[in-house]
Amino acid sequence: MGNRSYLYLKNQNRELPIFEANNSLPFFWIAILDKKIMSDRIQQWKAYEHYAESHTEEETELYLQKHSNNLSLNQSTFTGNAERSREFLRENFPDTLPLYADFVKFIHSKFKTDDHLEIDITQFSAFYDSLDAFYMDLTSEIDAIDNNQAAKIKFLLPNDLIAGGTGFQAILGNEFSALPTYTNAVQNRGISQQPFNRKSLIVAVMILLICPLFSYWAYLIYTKEGFGTWVIIIGFLNLLFYIYSISTIILEIKAYRKGQK
Repeated sequence: MGNRSYLYLKNQNRELPIFEANNSLPFFWIAILDKKIMSDRIQQWKAYEHYAESHTEEETELYLQKHSNNLSLNQSTFTGNAERSREFLRENFPDTLPLYADFVKFIHSKFKTDDHLEIDITQFSAFYDSLDAFYMDLTSEIDAIDNNQAAKIKFLLPNDLIAGGTGFQAILGNEFSALPTYTNAVQNRGISQQPFNRKSLIVAVMILLICPLFSYWAYLIYTKEGFGTWVIIIGFLNLLFYIYSISTIILEIKAYRKGQK
């Protein structure tokens, strides 16, 4: 089953699950938080931890029903924090912006009067040795956003923008999961993004420059001996070198342009 996290809307009359995650805490969820939300909640977390040490699992569940451990924010706070993090992503992780924009827009579309956005990460906190360590990790992530320190970000996974971005859609239907940004993120889960490699580009260019010499060599053999074994071997190998060098050059140019954004 794993340790699950949940993001949902709640008021006195309803609970609407929106996203969920398994064994991960999606970065977009952290991006809509702020340090005040965290500081307001840490004392409740510690009270829960102290209570759980001396009570049964059933008693602990009853305690949680009366004293929520969830991180909670109203629509105004959600809007402000979402916009702050949008600027951070635009400057540091622009490829994530389309999915993030759809994530924020989708949540906005589900808000109703008196709704609060709730994030339940009680199970996920079990991965940490202590609540203090968990709290420090989350506040460090928020600090990195506030201070525009992209190198300190831990929870955003560019190669998996589901586990490290939105989470999975939790409500019935496919309003969000049918969006192109989401389906693309699902399809690209785990696919690494190659960084620009100058040495690889230089080698590929050199191979491409040499290829015409092998083509000419194959042509000379063909004019003297006809269409024989050596012509086939040299021609086939030369074709492979052409394919390798051209494809590598294209990939490195794309990686370079991506790195300049």
